Amino acid sequence: MKIVIITDHLRGGGKERRLIELIKVLSTSNDKYQFVIIMMDGKSEEDIAYKYILECDIPVIYLGGMSRIKQISRIYSICKSEKVSLVHFWAPIIYGYCLAPIRLFLHIPMISSSITSARKQGGNKFWMCKPSYLLFDKILSNSYQALKINEVPKRKAICIYNGYNPERSFIKTQAEEIRKRYNIKTTHIVSMAGEYSYRKDYPLFVKAANRVLEQNPDVTFLAMGSGDSTPYEELIAPNCKDRIRFVGRVTDVESVYNASDVVALATTVEGVSNAIMEGMALGKPIVSTKGPFVGTSEIVEHGISGFLTEYHDDKVFAEYILCLLSDSELQQQMGERGKRIVEEKFSIEQMISEFVKVYDMYNSKNS
Repeated sequence: MKIVIITDHLRGGGKERRLIELIKVLSTSNDKYQFVIIMMDGKSEEDIAYKYILECDIPVIYLGGMSRIKQISRIYSICKSEKVSLVHFWAPIIYGYCLAPIRLFLHIPMISSSITSARKQGGNKFWMCKPSYLLFDKILSNSYQALKINEVPKRKAICIYNGYNPERSFIKTQAEEIRKRYNIKTTHIVSMAGEYSYRKDYPLFVKAANRVLEQNPDVTFLAMGSGDSTPYEELIAPNCKDRIRFVGRVTDVESVYNASDVVALATTVEGVSNAIMEGMALGKPIVSTKGPFVGTSEIVEHGISGFLTEYHDDKVFAEYILCLLSDSELQQQMGERGKRIVEEKFSIEQMISEFVKVYDMYNSKNS
């Protein structure tokens, strides 16, 4: 069965890692599936963050820099010449219109994994995105909340949760080295990972950290991510600047989580967060936000594996962190429960099995 994977890039991120792990396992475990990867925005191997995919015997075609018309023509040509059984689309849903000729003239089944967060795709241009659903046989997401918010028809909607690969729990850097790296002198560490953008609620994170440090100064807050952190750093109270740190992009996030007492995620737009999953897999209690555009309640059991707060409620967010820092037994209990949740509900094997079920729907149709 030949499957064409179409994505925008593979530079890094939860969606990209999920795709790479799926392809890696299926392409090396059996010869039932053959993949071709098309990157619409990628121009070279430099646009692939997870280099181990290059070790697999999978063609990667770069269309970055081409006009949209040329991209459409090239994708059509590939799908026609390669005798493709299924197109699996991972790029932003608005790009889906590029596949119309394939649907209309080649009649190849198409599925989408474009929806990865519980916000309407395209924002105020959602009305432009939704008609593209007509092109796809099935629309997959990693969150039921995301499918609901994006008004995906039930007959097309499939939720496949992210799968956590235990290999990611390998700690590259021990806790003592993490403390030395960031010159941490405090007893406690609270960490958060996520891009420095409107999608993450760093204002809440900083305000909550300020509140925590008013009552317990023996804590260091680490914010890991890429982007411009300046607007958020300006919110740090003058007497807290040495203990609330924006440290930029970190390649060993799991090691920082391992050194932490609490893993936090203040977010405004999210599906089922990989960051939360990584923290739970390492046995760390979670403090996060919930809301209509956030799917955290699908992974965190409030009061059992962590705590969830309403949008922009930095007071309660801080109270939950203080509660955990003052109770090591509660930390351990919540951490252990979270680890079991990941093992039972979010295993990489389960994720791959669910994708295989979808692929085989179309394999049987073509056989």
